[in-house]
Amino acid sequence: MVVGIGNPGVEYEQTRHNVGFMVLDRLAARMGLHFARLDRRELGFSGKAKAQIAFGGRDGATPFVLVKPLTYVNLSGQAVGPFLRAHELPPESLFVVVDDLNLPLGRIRIRPAGRSGGHNGLQSIQDALTTAEYPRLRLGIGHASADQWADHVLGAFSEEEREVLGSVLERATDAVSEWLGGASLQSLMERHNGGGRVDLEEDL
Repeated sequence: MVVGIGNPGVEYEQTRHNVGFMVLDRLAARMGLHFARLDRRELGFSGKAKAQIAFGGRDGATPFVLVKPLTYVNLSGQAVGPFLRAHELPPESLFVVVDDLNLPLGRIRIRPAGRSGGHNGLQSIQDALTTAEYPRLRLGIGHASADQWADHVLGAFSEEEREVLGSVLERATDAVSEWLGGASLQSLMERHNGGGRVDLEEDL
């Protein structure tokens, strides 16, 4: 299960907080998949699903699901937790793609686990799963001072930044595709965490 964190609605599509959605959209387009909001009965539990879902892995490949929560960033766990529990999936079967204002634009960082680092979406998932032991891919969106965080993450990328953004989104999409194909987290960290450097310490 790959979860891209972001906010629903056209007004948020190009904002920094939505790079997780951007990666999943690219991955779905690459694989010929389409997102839809399904009834929860189709997903194994009652009520309406709080996410857009795309299923993949047919024709003998390992099945997987791409998930874009519709809860807004801060409540992402409300979409992730019920799905994992209904299908009895362990936390390590989850891969979360999320923005990170502690990383410069153009950098990605893959970790097998770690703290939320102040990101409310990661904290919501951690609270829903009662663990931080799940893999995640962080995409740098550039730093901002604490009093500018809200405006920064909800702001659009500049034209100059978008040139860098396109390249890093492709790299992140490659990394997620490799993970779905069975690549180990260790190999992904070696390939994508910058200069081949491997760092297993928890996120700041």
